[in-house]
Amino acid sequence: MALSLSGCASWSLWPKGDESGPQRVAGMLERGDRHWTLRACGQEHDRLLQPTPELRRLFDDVGQPGQQSMFAELEVAEEDGRWIVRKTHRVQSTGRGCMDSSAAASQWVGFSFDPAWRVDITAQGMRLTSEDAESGRQLSMISEQMPDGVLGFRGVQDQGLELWLYPSGCIDRSTGDYYHLSAVLVRDGQRLRGCGYQGGEM
Repeated sequence: MALSLSGCASWSLWPKGDESGPQRVAGMLERGDRHWTLRACGQEHDRLLQPTPELRRLFDDVGQPGQQSMFAELEVAEEDGRWIVRKTHRVQSTGRGCMDSSAAASQWVGFSFDPAWRVDITAQGMRLTSEDAESGRQLSMISEQMPDGVLGFRGVQDQGLELWLYPSGCIDRSTGDYYHLSAVLVRDGQRLRGCGYQGGEM
């Protein structure tokens, strides 16, 4: 089964709202000799970018030798005509980048490639995608947020399925890509680890 797991980047509405405040942008990040730039998905022009030390490190960790550009999703603020990075959501050297809209209608996503599973948290509940007969089932859910920022979701009538998202960075073992959340899927008592990220429907 082919799972499209790399994320949601074809949102041409990003950036939107008050450009002077924090905003999420997704697009192609390029590290030049003197400047960093980001071309947001759906846009024709690059924007100067001021990276954080974390983003500089992640670019080296995620990128292949000699790679100078890759897909990224960032929280930025505008200052003096450039974007100042506040938080890194994703850095990916694999996947479909701006062509992938698989999480545009999701609030949160947790996933793993090996074993292959994915849980989308939407306004309708939890949706599990996996390699077995239960794939695609939608559950009404209960959600909770812990004081330390951990998010939990579980089925209202099915206590055998839970998704937990932790506010700590995650490097996917299969691709080497970075996501800003770590995920644990609890399924019939079994704990499966993966990565997670914020979707587009918030």
